[in-house]
Amino acid sequence: MPRTTRRRGNRDNENPVLTPKEDEAQRGTDPPGSFGHVDPPSGDLAPDWKPSGTPDDAEELIKKYGSREHRPRREDVYPYLLIRAFSPGDRGARPTWPPVPCWESPDIGLIDAAWSGPYDTNQLVASPTAGRRYRVFVRVWNLGLLPAMGVHVRAWAVNPGFFGGNPNNPAYQPVPIGGAMVRLEDRTRPGSMAVVELDHTWDIPSTLTGHECLMATASCPLDPWSGVLDANNDRHVGQRNLTILAGAESAKDMLFMLGGAIAKGGTLELVHGGAAVVPMLRGVLGTAKSEFGPATRLRAPGARAFRLGIDIGTGRHLLTMFQVEGGWLLADSARAWALIEKRGLLRGRGYEKDEAAPHPFATPNGSRRLIEKLGPKFYEEIGVIVDGDSGEALLEGLMRLWDLQGLDAVDLARAIAGDKPAAHLLRFAHVDRELQETGGYSLTLLG
Repeated sequence: MPRTTRRRGNRDNENPVLTPKEDEAQRGTDPPGSFGHVDPPSGDLAPDWKPSGTPDDAEELIKKYGSREHRPRREDVYPYLLIRAFSPGDRGARPTWPPVPCWESPDIGLIDAAWSGPYDTNQLVASPTAGRRYRVFVRVWNLGLLPAMGVHVRAWAVNPGFFGGNPNNPAYQPVPIGGAMVRLEDRTRPGSMAVVELDHTWDIPSTLTGHECLMATASCPLDPWSGVLDANNDRHVGQRNLTILAGAESAKDMLFMLGGAIAKGGTLELVHGGAAVVPMLRGVLGTAKSEFGPATRLRAPGARAFRLGIDIGTGRHLLTMFQVEGGWLLADSARAWALIEKRGLLRGRGYEKDEAAPHPFATPNGSRRLIEKLGPKFYEEIGVIVDGDSGEALLEGLMRLWDLQGLDAVDLARAIAGDKPAAHLLRFAHVDRELQETGGYSLTLLG
């Protein structure tokens, strides 16, 4: 500042003492060289202002980063814990279902307690047996840029069935297995992922089936778990509702249990996962040798091999089951779809005109809504009606509908896609109309 300006200062205040005219000039009300702009700018953008489209414009940057609505991404500030719901590609976005099942977590693993060595994918057990003891491992990820301190990892066993996260459902009360503490580095370091062994083994009582659902959670002070075991809406929760059967192993008990878990007024849909079986098995079994042989050799059936169902984009829809007058209806998807198209029930829905629209059977309860529009007089044309409880109805209905000679894994695999050896991922998805919740269980057949 010029020396001549300073001399108006004093000892107590070294800032210049300006005349009103000098103050007005410096504040910009009437700056030298101005052309009639007498009002100082407000600092706000004009109401009709529009960005030029160039990202480097100052106005664009102000609008993008100076607004109150802008917030940094959660994982760039705090830890971001994750137990994957599926593999590959899960980065924590929730919900996943529909269309991606949330109950096939590859991050919950079991090893028979007879193995005392370190975690080894060659020792993983995909189908536990009642009466045995298993070590429980949970893989936990931190996708944030801040280390996760004091991560508490826990696991529970839940009755097998269609557990959708409702803590008030008495049929699916979780039984604690154990827990452990771990520290995870930020996502730029190798220590951002850890396979954690719990402090207690899972001792399966001989009175259970071994097909129980496994739930796991991860929580830390800066990224806490909500407290609800809902894998579809919380990335802190992993869920494994999965059984693998091979060859001559019987699926009868498994099917009876799943049929018996259908709620009053509920709907059971059976969808073949198609090619999704390969990444799912590799995520659960690893790529090394497993109890079923090397997972890298497992293959899904080719598209032309299928004898049943219809392609819905996210898999192959095989069956819809719900209660009707006289018993339980098991509707064959191919027969039902053919009659729905024949009778023009899709007119005005936009599906035929919009190629990007999801298939009507691809949404939960979508197949049931269209089947109910057909009406009861067509039910026996598209499927079978079986009287009795839902567990027995599923067994008998499948035998009649698919002309099965038995209920072994190989029998079901051959009925679906012929004699060529392949891996089949059967996803049983359930919708409970009363509770407005959905859940699922996956059965993999190696036949």
